[in-house]
Amino acid sequence: MRKQIYGYFLFLSLVGWMCLAAGCSSSDEIEPLTPEGGDTPPKKEEYTFVNVEYRKWQNGTFQAWTMADSRETRTIDHMNWYAPSSDYSRTAWGGRIGLQPSSVVGKEGFFRVASCAGRSYLLDPDNGAVVIHGIQHVRPGESTAHKKAFSTRYGSGARWSEETGKLIADNHINYISYGSNRIEAFPAAVRNNLLTPKTQKIAYAENLYLLRTFMWDMSKNLGYTFDDDKYNRLVLLFEPTFAAYIDHLVQEKTALFAGDKHFIGFYLDNELPFASYQNADPLRGIDLKHFLSLPERYKAAREYAEKFMRDNGIASAGAITKKDQEDFRGMVADHYYQLTTVAVRKYDKEHLILGTRLHDWSKYNQKVVEACARHCDLVSINYYARWQPETDFLANLKTWCGAKPFLVSEFYTKAEDASYQGTGYANTEGGGWLVHIQKNRGEFYQNFCLRLLETRNCVGWVHFEYNDGYDSDGKASNKGVVSIEYEPYGSFLSQMRQLNLAVYSLIDYYDKKSVQ
Repeated sequence: MRKQIYGYFLFLSLVGWMCLAAGCSSSDEIEPLTPEGGDTPPKKEEYTFVNVEYRKWQNGTFQAWTMADSRETRTIDHMNWYAPSSDYSRTAWGGRIGLQPSSVVGKEGFFRVASCAGRSYLLDPDNGAVVIHGIQHVRPGESTAHKKAFSTRYGSGARWSEETGKLIADNHINYISYGSNRIEAFPAAVRNNLLTPKTQKIAYAENLYLLRTFMWDMSKNLGYTFDDDKYNRLVLLFEPTFAAYIDHLVQEKTALFAGDKHFIGFYLDNELPFASYQNADPLRGIDLKHFLSLPERYKAAREYAEKFMRDNGIASAGAITKKDQEDFRGMVADHYYQLTTVAVRKYDKEHLILGTRLHDWSKYNQKVVEACARHCDLVSINYYARWQPETDFLANLKTWCGAKPFLVSEFYTKAEDASYQGTGYANTEGGGWLVHIQKNRGEFYQNFCLRLLETRNCVGWVHFEYNDGYDSDGKASNKGVVSIEYEPYGSFLSQMRQLNLAVYSLIDYYDKKSVQ
């Protein structure tokens, strides 16, 4: 027996020497050997997690580097139980052929919402089941730095759109947006190159900005500007001219997209202030007492709150309970979603209504999410300040959304290795956290999206955004898939591409695992 043990350890030593001679690194994984007659080695865990350092920009400064939330970062290459497959027939839109929907909402021949085998998808115009994996604001940058780089690299919109369309298709991005504040379709000069590159068709969606546009135009229409630093902008829902204003706006803007099969549908607004953290800020969240205290200029909203008090038998502001507060929030949210969706559907019955890109604490509020799901075709959320989607929040969304799916309409992280003309980016603007290098951005992307794919009611995600930011103070921010000088971030895009290409294979893996 002693000779057998000695021989076994001699063999292990020889294996180790051979590995070093072959150039193995100390971090490479080696399967444990099993001595004759011994126990079999334990099965590998589902993931070998990647540790990624990040730091937050918080309260005007960068916090210390940490891995507190990122110690269980998932990547495809470190999924130990996953065997990739590629035997999927796809439509020209990249939609999976052959899935049989059990329910469908929307107009045939355009993008629709469907459920297939208990999982939510979008159906493309050719009836393929699609999960969106997109990027936002695909348009040339408007800063002086962007314009200079654009002129040097491309010289024309036609050349830019041709190369950008190829970049989109090569990385299996199937959705983009133009992203104008005053909603508009892709300009004719670049549309075909961006939406119909040689290898597949690309979908897009845009934001109507209904409440925000009303607020922007108040000075022109009503003779005074809205005090956004004093009042919650949702009080404007009750302005007597609001309904007529958005009716006209929707009629004008929906005409731009009539008959467009590439167009998925409309976001109604962006990041409206429905809820703040612990109801601490009435400007960022609907607050009954705030509505009750509105001045005469906004008396319509004040009277709405006073009626709520009477109808619910609440004697005074001091008697308002937490339940009263949430019930009032739910009423205002429902009023908004009902009013706006009715206006859109009056003029457009071809395209979907994609919610309002709920942000911050609004997306965590049950009453708000339920109101959105009640009237819209899906619930869209801008998902920041988290390394990955929270398990409990995803579970809540399944309940709050009911039969409606959700879409992550913004998320990203930035890297400190980005630079412009030799100077590192400030990276202080925006909501994304900071990592060290572009490869880490790819790891963040894969981890975030793998966890979204694991849930069955997410129809996709949209990365924010196409181009790095450059503000009026000359401070740059690494949000894009290309730099200020339009150079693609290869090590980031390679991981984005890997996951985008594997979406249906990963879905099959997670769905099979969930029923075992």
